[in-house]
Amino acid sequence: MTATYTLKVVTDFAASHILEGHPGKCSRLHGHNWKVEAEVAATALNDIGMAIDFADLKAALHELVDGMDHRHLNDLPAFEGVNPTAEHVAGVVYRGLVERLSGPALRVVAVTIWETDRASVRYTED
Repeated sequence: MTATYTLKVVTDFAASHILEGHPGKCSRLHGHNWKVEAEVAATALNDIGMAIDFADLKAALHELVDGMDHRHLNDLPAFEGVNPTAEHVAGVVYRGLVERLSGPALRVVAVTIWETDRASVRYTED
């Protein structure tokens, strides 16, 4: 049986958005203090016993969310043509991490976006 190591880091950012076509108050300008959890899995460790250095994982995640921090998400190219819902934010972050981190023994497992303390979405791909 192959061992799997699952690592998780958490960060946050503040941003506003408007959900076009939403039937309620989310169709108006509003903001959130978004929390972002990123999970990666590894099946091998490096020479010093790490799947990936937490500093490298955090740096990749920060690189992605720093571009959204204190911004209006609707104005960002990543959300052109789509509503910047929590679902789409999770997908954008997930795909960005895949571009930066995936390798033969390391894969991005999931990204969870917390829009509030009580509402989140977890994005994965098969």
